[in-house]
Amino acid sequence: MSVFTSIKKLMRLSVISKELTSQESEQLQLAISTLMIEMIRADFIELQKEKKIMHEVITASMDLSDDEADLLIENAEINSDFTISLQAHTAVINNFLSVQEKQTLIKNLWVLANIDNELHKLEFNMLNEVATHLGFSKTQLKQICHL
Repeated sequence: MSVFTSIKKLMRLSVISKELTSQESEQLQLAISTLMIEMIRADFIELQKEKKIMHEVITASMDLSDDEADLLIENAEINSDFTISLQAHTAVINNFLSVQEKQTLIKNLWVLANIDNELHKLEFNMLNEVATHLGFSKTQLKQICHL
């Protein structure tokens, strides 16, 4: 099974988004996309493969067209450029996602971090920080990611 198929199965934001107002849905999509960009950038090596997978996941899981996904990624990159703390993004996620959906998001971030077959220490630190902000302990993070 490809990484894309694995992530696609994990996250179905289109179902969640239908329960939210359009503004809430946009906030959630931007928060999740920004965390994905942050994960891609965490090891200071942005691979084209990572961005391609992110684009595919966003179009599939959020039911967006290629152009809408491109715009969301562009906005997420800008948002990431001004990110001081991950807390702003995780607060939005905490408002809209259930515990199970947050676990799925963490698993997606873990898969994204491992696309290059290496979990860099900076990627793990970010994953740990996101998990903490989303209310998970280090033990729970290890269980979620099967570490």
